Amino acid sequence: MKQFLITVAGVLVGLLLFVVILPITLISMAAGSAEKANANPSSMVLQLDLREAMADQPSHSPFASFDGSLSTIELVRNLEAAGRDDAVKGLYIRANTSGMAPAQAEEIRAAIAAFRKSGKFVLTHVQNDGFETSIAGYASIAGSDEIWLQATGELSPMGLAAETTFLGGFFDKFKIKPEFEQRREYKNAVNEYTQKGFTPAHREATESLLNGVYGVFVSTIAADRRMSVEQARAALEGTPYDAAGAVASKLVDKLGRPEDLEAAALERAGAGAELVEFKDYEPKKKTDGPVIALVGGEGAIVTGPADSSPFQSDTQMVSDEIAKALLDAAEDDDVKAIIFRVSSPGGSAVASDQILNAVKLAQQKGKKVVVSMGEYAASGGYYVSASADAIVASPTTITGSIGIFGGKFVVGEAARAYLGVEADTVKVGSPLADMYSGFKPFTNSQREAFAAQIDRGYLDFKTKVSEGRKIPLDKVEEIARGRVWTGAQAKERGLVDELGGLDVAIARAKALAGLKPEQQVRLKLYPETPSPFEAFKSAFGASAESARAAAVLGGVLGDEKISTVLHRIAAEDRAGAVRAESEPVRVR
Repeated sequence: MKQFLITVAGVLVGLLLFVVILPITLISMAAGSAEKANANPSSMVLQLDLREAMADQPSHSPFASFDGSLSTIELVRNLEAAGRDDAVKGLYIRANTSGMAPAQAEEIRAAIAAFRKSGKFVLTHVQNDGFETSIAGYASIAGSDEIWLQATGELSPMGLAAETTFLGGFFDKFKIKPEFEQRREYKNAVNEYTQKGFTPAHREATESLLNGVYGVFVSTIAADRRMSVEQARAALEGTPYDAAGAVASKLVDKLGRPEDLEAAALERAGAGAELVEFKDYEPKKKTDGPVIALVGGEGAIVTGPADSSPFQSDTQMVSDEIAKALLDAAEDDDVKAIIFRVSSPGGSAVASDQILNAVKLAQQKGKKVVVSMGEYAASGGYYVSASADAIVASPTTITGSIGIFGGKFVVGEAARAYLGVEADTVKVGSPLADMYSGFKPFTNSQREAFAAQIDRGYLDFKTKVSEGRKIPLDKVEEIARGRVWTGAQAKERGLVDELGGLDVAIARAKALAGLKPEQQVRLKLYPETPSPFEAFKSAFGASAESARAAAVLGGVLGDEKISTVLHRIAAEDRAGAVRAESEPVRVR
C-alpha cells in the first residue's frame, strides 16, 4: 500500500510538473535567455562579486542558471571573453575577505591579469568588518589597478593557519575504539580519529604545506603590488592595520565606500557606460573551430549510479558518470583532445580505478588527455590523474597524498556501557564475513586480512603512479607515503608537468593535438547538461524516483516534513532491505 500511494503521488506530481510547472519554467527560461542575449549595453563595466562561494566547475543541472551562481571555470572563461569584447571597458570587483581555496585564488588572479593585459582596467573594493582578511582573497585581486578600502574598515591579520580537531580523547572517554590501517605515516586523515594532537609526520607535512602556499602568495602579492618579496612579507606580517595603515603599507591604494568606487569606475569607462552584473553578462560564444572536450570531475569519488534528480546539489565524482563522459568525449570525432578537470580530495579506490581506466581507454582511442587540477586533486584525485599525457596544477593546488587507509569504529563497549545495547551475530560463508562489525574489534586473523587488503591497495596505487608518470617504483615510495604536496612541490618531484590553471591546460592540449598556439578552440563540456524535459523524465522513471519527485514538490511548496519523509522512503526503496557496507578502503 505504501508503495502504491507513493507511485500514485509521483505520477500526479509528474503530471502537474509536466502540464503546468514545466511549460511555465521553460517559457521563463527561454524569455530570460532571450532577454540576456540582448541585455549587453554598448559600453559597460562588469561588476564581479567574489564574496560568494564558488564551485570549481559548472553545474550539470539544467536549472543551475536560476540561482545565478558562477563556477571558477565559468568566471575564467567569461572574463577571457570579456577581454576580447570592445563593449567591456573595465571590471569592478567586490573582494573576498572571508576566504577561498588557494588554487582558486591563483586562477582568478591569472584571469584578472589577462583581462588587464587586454587594455582594460580593474578596480577592487575591500569592505572588511575588521575580523578577518583572507590572504587568498587578497592575493586574487592584488593585481588590480586600484584597491580601495572603506575608511571604517581594517586589514585584519593575514596569514595561514591549520587547526585540526583530534577526536582520540573523545573516543577514549566514550569507550569508542577506532581501528584503522593507514599507508603510510603521512596519511593523516586517520589521525583525527586516533590521535590527541599532531604526530611528528603530520606536523611536518602541515607546516610544509602552509609554508609552500604562503610563499607563493608572498611572491605573487609582491609582483602585483610592485614590491620586493621582503617588503611584501613585512607588509603582510605587519597586519592588522587600520585604514590609514593599510594605505601606508601599500596594500591599499585609496579609501572610500563601494558607491564611491562604483562611480569612479563608471567615470573611468566614459560617458554612457553602464554597470552590468558579471553573472548577467552574456559573452559571445565561439561556434566554430577545433573542439577540445572539458570533462569535469568535482567532489568525493564514489561508486554507484549518478543521482538522476535535476535538483541534486551535492557534488560528487560518480565513477559511472565520469567514466562515461571520458569515453563519450573519446568517441566524438570532432574532439581533438580532452581536458580532464579534477577537483577532488579522493574517495573510493574502486571508483578511482574505474575512472583511471576510462582515461586509458580514451588514450587508446587516439585522444590526448590533459589533467587540469583545481583546488585539490589529492589521493584518489591524483589516482585518476596519474596516466594523463600531461598534468597541469596551480602552484597551490593540494595534490599527491599517494596512500590509502581504511578501518572501522568499534562501538560495542560504548553501547553496552551507556545504552545497555548488545549485538549478537549469525553468519554463514567466509569465517571473516563479520569482520566489519562495529560491535566487536578485529580478531587477529581479521586484522591480518584487512592489513593485507590495505597493503595491496597501496601497492596498486604506487604502481599506477609509477606506470603513468614513468617513475621507478622505489622512487614513487619516496614521494608517496600519504604525503600531501602543493602543486609547485609536486612539480619538483615529477608528479606534475606544468604549473598553471585552465588556460595553461588548454595550451598544452592544443600542443598535444597539433593545433597552433594562437588558434581559438571551442570547449565542449562533458557530461552534457540534460534538457529540462530530459531531467524531468529521468526523475519519474521508477517508484523511488517518483517519491523523490514528490519530495521535491513538497520542498517547493514549503512542506519540509513531507519532503523529508518522502526523501527517506525513496532512499530506502533504492537501497533495499539488506545492504552491504560501503567498501572500507579509501584513498583520501
